Amino acid sequence: MSDNLSFTRNLVKGRIAETIFAQMFRDSGQYTVLEFGYEKVVPQLVGNCDHNNPVIESLRVAPDFAVIDQETKEVRLIEVKYRARLDINNVLDCARKMHASWNPSYLFIATLDGFYFDEISKIIIEDGNISRLTSIPDETQSKYLQILINFEDQR
Repeated sequence: MSDNLSFTRNLVKGRIAETIFAQMFRDSGQYTVLEFGYEKVVPQLVGNCDHNNPVIESLRVAPDFAVIDQETKEVRLIEVKYRARLDINNVLDCARKMHASWNPSYLFIATLDGFYFDEISKIIIEDGNISRLTSIPDETQSKYLQILINFEDQR
């Protein structure tokens, strides 16, 4: 596969993970899910500003979503990643990068064997270990995981 096709496929996988995350959390009825990431909130900055500016760099690595728990009113900033399989070194690297600009924030990882979710400081303390997602019922997770698996099976 050419580099361009591989890049495009990875981009699509990331968008699928973001869509699955947003729909799964909305489907629970417990959360309000708002798009938050750089390319969604401030797309004008992509082409119009100096990318060496620390403010722009901080915005560039902004988490993908702001999620509001309807019961507690707690707001969490959440970065979403797709990985075919979990790699704790990669998880730790993602958490450290997020921690530099967006602390506190959370990391959600969609993999072919399930969904993972944790606060980035906890991930760093635990050397890249991330907990399975528990805030969404298993039955709901299974439905959305099947969508992810079906996409991968089409390769």
